This record gives sequence, structure tokens and C-alpha cells, in this order.
Amino acid sequence: MMSEQPRLVTRFKFYLAEKLFHSSVLKGSKLRHQWVMSMFKQAANEGHLKALSIYGHLLYFRGASPVDKGQGANYLLDAAKQGDAKAQYQIGCIYEQGYGHLQKNFENAVRWFVRAAEQGHPLACRKMITACENGDLGLAKNPEQVQYWQQKIHRTLKEASGINLTQSVT
Repeated sequence: MMSEQPRLVTRFKFYLAEKLFHSSVLKGSKLRHQWVMSMFKQAANEGHLKALSIYGHLLYFRGASPVDKGQGANYLLDAAKQGDAKAQYQIGCIYEQGYGHLQKNFENAVRWFVRAAEQGHPLACRKMITACENGDLGLAKNPEQVQYWQQKIHRTLKEASGINLTQSVT
């Protein structure tokens, strides 16, 4: 029972932070922003996967300093390693451009784009289509791979729309 409690508290911290983050309550408040970021950070540090991804994204893409960006990249990398498709795509983008200790490396960028695309991340699929069409990211032009990623994105979108179509309205 003890090990269940921290996970419940962590999930609750993340839930509150996410709800307030997307809420219009106290929008623009510095105190609100600090509290939300604190809750995301706590949940991320306690291993909450979605918190790692969101907090990493916020620090990397909206951070005020190079230190924030570096920490954000670390949180994103942790989330990517744990299988978060959005974080995998973002880490691919970071490797594509290079930042700090994640130096520009097309091989690593492709590795992370592929991991995200295999999970159906649409931007990662598009990135792989473009790379295989144009020979970008150190890849050779490959029409078979273009077709593979086009089919992958088509299947993903079909499955997503199928979920909405099959839900019953009560």
C-alpha cells in the first residue's frame, strides 16, 4: 500500500497542474505559472511520463535561459527513452538542429523520428516521408520507405477517425 501512495499523489499533482495549465483561471498570473511549473517539475521528478514530456517541452521551447533549455532537453530525453512519442519526435528535432550536449546528429535524429513515427506520431511520419523523398537527414532517397511512411500515417489517421466514428452517443 505504501508504494501505491506516491504514485497516486504524483498523478494528482500532474492532474491539477495540467487542468490549471489549460484553464483560463488566473490566466497571466505569475504565481499561477510558478505553481503549475512547480507541480509539473515535481511530477516529472517523481517519474510521471507525461509530466516529463510536458515539463521538458515547456522548459526547452519556452524556457527563459540556456540552462532551462538544457534541463528541458534532459526531461524530454528521459520521456523519449520511456516511449513517449511526442518527446521522441521533439528529441529528433533537437538532434536535427543540435543543442548543448545533444549535438547535431542526423543518425540520432532519424532514430528518434522513426521511434515516434512507428507509434503513429503524424509529424514524425511526415518528417520521415520528406527525408526519404529528398534524401534528407543523411538518408538516401527511398521510394519504398516513402510509401511505408505514407501508409503508416494513413493507417494512424484512419484508426483515429475510426475511434470517433464508432463511439456511441447516449
